[in-house]
Amino acid sequence: MTGPRLSIIPARAATDRSLKPRDLQVLCVLGRHTDDLGWCRRSQVKMSEEMGCARSTVFEAVERLVKAGYLEKHEQEEISGRDSAHWYRVILDPVHPNLALVKEADEPADSLAEIPCRPVGTPAGISAPPAGPEPAPPAGPGPAPINDTSLTTPVNVERERAREIEKQLERWLKKTHPAWPSYISDSGPKALAEARKLTDEERDAAADRMADYVASAKVGGRTVICTFAVYLSEKRWEKLPAKAKAPAVADDYAPPFGPVWMAWVVGHMLGGPANPDATAFQQRWPDLFHLFERARRGQGHRFGERWHALKGQMIAVPVDTSQWNDWRACFQQRGWPWLPDPGRVAYFPAGGPDGLAEFEQAMRGQHDAGGREAAE
Repeated sequence: MTGPRLSIIPARAATDRSLKPRDLQVLCVLGRHTDDLGWCRRSQVKMSEEMGCARSTVFEAVERLVKAGYLEKHEQEEISGRDSAHWYRVILDPVHPNLALVKEADEPADSLAEIPCRPVGTPAGISAPPAGPEPAPPAGPGPAPINDTSLTTPVNVERERAREIEKQLERWLKKTHPAWPSYISDSGPKALAEARKLTDEERDAAADRMADYVASAKVGGRTVICTFAVYLSEKRWEKLPAKAKAPAVADDYAPPFGPVWMAWVVGHMLGGPANPDATAFQQRWPDLFHLFERARRGQGHRFGERWHALKGQMIAVPVDTSQWNDWRACFQQRGWPWLPDPGRVAYFPAGGPDGLAEFEQAMRGQHDAGGREAAE
């Protein structure tokens, strides 16, 4: 997070119904930059950019805040006479309704409610221009200091960190322990005590190999499994053989109109229709019809290795180009069903329709590789 963390403004502004939302937002923006005495210098143009509104909106909000007693404004001019960024003071305390009621500092208060608070800055009813002929320096770029040291002491930070670690341990145990065979009779506090002694990596490994340990114990003929606390304290998962890696699953999926998908389509058509005497597309080319229907729903398919090996034989052909029109005429001439709408591009054998013979030869060369042609 960059920029100030706090905005110091009078609390009464939060519930003042006479203020508009933009008024409160302007007050908060100014409160982000005030110095210890409540002063800052800020351009209305910059404020409007921060808030995402017009400068006139900021100007009107400032005027209302000054009138309502939340801001004190001192206009500044450059040597040229142009307006410069003004000085503002956020007024934290309202004008006292009757100064005569203010007690002497040494006079005892009648009740706790009458005990005067520590003054902050300058009284709201008294203008506090900067000392000397020059204006006071603007507030520094950092956030206003936090005076409540009880919130930031190292002891409290460390205590909060320890509480969070303990909660994480309890969540881990609550998630992991119930899967242990002796969970019902196990001691939860003992298991938690042993879990505290482990590192995060050790706890992850213990949970990951827990089922493997139970299975190996049963294979060894054990009728009673140790408690979860013993499993953790002795790190018994480390005595197990290395976990076997799961065999890699072949990624044989291909999206519609891509090089593999179109290699199968063209190869399937070169093989001829499944039912030459039929008239309907879905009867002459049932597998092709099924593939086209999936493509219309944006679904690809899985193909055998021989079709993936033909990717290098395919090139992209943009829709409505001369190459596209050549392929469409070729399909029509051969009596092949044309493709569903591919969007912008589809892949065809390199060399155009004249390169079909070379593609067919490469396809036949892959025939010995076997593999399913259009299996799910």
